[in-house]
Amino acid sequence: MRSIRLSLLAYFLGLLAVALGVASVLVYQSAQRSLREKEEVARKLIQAKYEEKAREKRARQDERLLTRAQGLARRVVIELYWGRFKDRELHGLGLLTVPASPNGHLLAPLWIAQVGKPSRRDRAFTPVAFEIYRTLLAEIKLTGLNPGDFVNLPPESQPGEYYQIDSNGWGRSLRSASLGKLSFPDTQLFARGEVAFSEFDEVELAPGRMVRRVRLKTSSARRVPVWSPPSGSPSPLPPGPGAPDKGKGRPHSRHRSEPPPMALVVQVAAETDKLDADLATLVASRDADLAALAGETEKALARQRSRLLTICGVTFAATVLGTFWLIYVGLAPLQRLSEAVSQVSAKDFRLPIEPDRLPRELRPIAQRLTGTLDLLKRAFAREKQATADISHELRTPLAALLTTTELALRKPRSAEQYRELLQDCRLSAQQMHQIVERLLTLARLDAGVDRLRAQAVDVAALAEQCAAVVRPLAEARGLQLAVHNKALGANGHDGPRLTTDPDKLREVLTNLLHNAIQYNKPDGAIALTLERHNGNLEVEVRDTGIGIAPEAREHIFERFYRADPSRNTDDLHAGLGLAIVKEYVDLMGGQITVLSEQGQGSTFRVQLPVRETPALPN
Repeated sequence: MRSIRLSLLAYFLGLLAVALGVASVLVYQSAQRSLREKEEVARKLIQAKYEEKAREKRARQDERLLTRAQGLARRVVIELYWGRFKDRELHGLGLLTVPASPNGHLLAPLWIAQVGKPSRRDRAFTPVAFEIYRTLLAEIKLTGLNPGDFVNLPPESQPGEYYQIDSNGWGRSLRSASLGKLSFPDTQLFARGEVAFSEFDEVELAPGRMVRRVRLKTSSARRVPVWSPPSGSPSPLPPGPGAPDKGKGRPHSRHRSEPPPMALVVQVAAETDKLDADLATLVASRDADLAALAGETEKALARQRSRLLTICGVTFAATVLGTFWLIYVGLAPLQRLSEAVSQVSAKDFRLPIEPDRLPRELRPIAQRLTGTLDLLKRAFAREKQATADISHELRTPLAALLTTTELALRKPRSAEQYRELLQDCRLSAQQMHQIVERLLTLARLDAGVDRLRAQAVDVAALAEQCAAVVRPLAEARGLQLAVHNKALGANGHDGPRLTTDPDKLREVLTNLLHNAIQYNKPDGAIALTLERHNGNLEVEVRDTGIGIAPEAREHIFERFYRADPSRNTDDLHAGLGLAIVKEYVDLMGGQITVLSEQGQGSTFRVQLPVRETPALPN
């Protein structure tokens, strides 16, 4: 059997290991969840900072592009050069545009009639001719700024930067030298009503070359004369409405007019390589910060694991040491109890320990040990008393036997005298034989080797047989013995048939009847009654004898005990009859009780469980 100390230690340490493991896992999961939440917050913060810096860089580039576009818009002027074409050529150009003009079939004869008269000033131009004139004779240029309007602009040759300026039909587009033969797409996507409008986008300037562009639409605040021919050249265009009159200094409808407002579309673009490089640097910095954050989180988790393992290890080791001490202290009362039990001997059955000094859990054990020792003490006392009683019971017939033998040997006697002496010796030997047989019976019962030999028994017939055996002895003492069968069988005549041991049942009834005869009064009566009650068979033996004192009732089933203090020596049972009855009744599964009043007689009632068997055929 395993040691209690080791078992307690193993169970407790196993439970502690499980508890520490569960607690460590829960603490680690909580710490991991907290660190992951902090990591997620830090990740979002790093991502937000990266996005903010990326927006700032894009915003600075867009602001720089818009500033340059606004600066270019303030420097734009349109110059007109009439001297590039002759009057006749312009006249022919006007004739070509007549068919596209309203009422062209009416204007064509007038233009033909005017051929050879290039010096005249009253020629008329069609709208188409005017548009061609405005496109061919106008040129978009950049000029210096007014004082206070200076804006630092990049040189046209700076690599990676481009600009293009368009107007509403006045001249060709003005492009930076870095564009070469390229041009920006979508120059006229603004609506008519949009003034001072700008937008940003990314376009593919050439295959594989993406640029960031700003498009700015604005109106020119300055008025540029439409008619600005070189010095000394005639003014070829007809005076429009509102043209100034040279002679009178007032507006004249045929000589001068103000130009309409100019809509400028300024496009400035820059390659995104530098921005992409800056953004890549930001991305690398962000990724490095995220990786460092993840590394710090893993390091924190590793430190948490190490800390938990260290705490669990130290706690477990300290608990092991403390458990040994606690078990030693906790089992000390058991050690004291064990030492006290070891001091019990056959001469002293007292447990030398006070239950009040023991823990509450050990007090019932000490009390049961004390009760067991008391039972052992009484058992030893009974054994001693039994030895004394056996010696006493055997000494009387032996003494009688020796006395008779010595008497027979003293002198020669006749045959009849020797016969009488031998009969006395036979009675003494028969008494010793009865005592030895009963002692052997009790010894077999104590050893558990005396078993029931069950068979079908007619209880009524068995009771009549027992009564017939003891009736002569009862009649010799003037006693009346009667048998009353109140437990009739199914036929109304025979008694119940039980499955039991007939020899043991016969011994029980015979001993009870002998006991009733021995302790009865002269001219008394004995009644043997069979009756069914609550599913049991009750056998009662009632006498009108001397009765049993109350203090003797609990001892009458003890071995060698007699209720009569005189201990009559003529009793062949030697105080063992009722002890054998009690053992046999218990073996058959029944119980025996006694009711007695001193001087009024006694009643012994035996209750046996009914296990009926069918009646045997005649």
